[in-house]
Amino acid sequence: MKTIIQSKTKTLVISLFLAGALQTSVQAEDGQENAPATTPQPTGPQTLVTINGQDITDLEALAFNALQGGQNRLDSQQAQVQLLNQLVNTTLLAQQAKKTGVDKLPQVLAALKMADIQVLAEAQVNAFFEQSPVTDEEIKAAYDKKYTAQNLQEYKVRHILVKEEKEAQEIIDALSKGEDFAKLAREHSQDASKDAGGELGWVGRSQVVKPFGDAMAALEKGKHSSAPVQTQFGWHVIDVVDIRTQEPPPLEQVKDQFKLQIRQQKLAQMVTELRKSAKIEVEGAQTAPAAAAGKPADSPAQ
Repeated sequence: MKTIIQSKTKTLVISLFLAGALQTSVQAEDGQENAPATTPQPTGPQTLVTINGQDITDLEALAFNALQGGQNRLDSQQAQVQLLNQLVNTTLLAQQAKKTGVDKLPQVLAALKMADIQVLAEAQVNAFFEQSPVTDEEIKAAYDKKYTAQNLQEYKVRHILVKEEKEAQEIIDALSKGEDFAKLAREHSQDASKDAGGELGWVGRSQVVKPFGDAMAALEKGKHSSAPVQTQFGWHVIDVVDIRTQEPPPLEQVKDQFKLQIRQQKLAQMVTELRKSAKIEVEGAQTAPAAAAGKPADSPAQ
């Protein structure tokens, strides 16, 4: 058996091959695919080590490292040697599993099948993003959509939450007569903020449910609700203490966040389309009656 430890020449070859692969990866990420290489690069996978007649290539070594979570950075010869030793040990164990018949166990076959599916799925995701990269225009559009003047408004708000509309209206009437909002909140509110006089602090519209946010944004500074506001939590009386406009973060500061979000949205859309065109049969699942399939059971009739 030839191993990395037994050959200094082999170690040098491994170092060159792995370093070359890493250099190519870095150049691709930086958009420098056409940059001249400092050393000639071999074409196609190159054998790094042969274990009991089984060849292991540089490409397989990099794939092995990826399957380990990429824990070896491979930026030094020591790291490369460590990776190859791990790969040799793992290959020996896998060969032994085949000799002893462990590879035929049902749970092992199932795990191998799922590993194959996982690797192929991840490869397809990578190919998809290469074909459909997130553009600067898409990032800017998402940035502009999130940081509108409306969304940058923040409200220092307090509220009183009760179960019945009638009680909320009575509180509004009391406020109109000069009653203290904090006192009424402590006496009537069913929200956890009652002990703080109904104070919620500074919030934006996106941080609260839509009916509450719409009503809050419609109020002027120092004004309270003229009518009860209903949400899924009950009936609210809202008071806007103050209003301020936040400065949006620089685009470059949040660019990566938007890129990740857009990638996730694109991937979700692709998977949705795949599911639409796929025939998926769940064993033992019952098909919903046609009459009920068009509308959720808890959806109010229109």
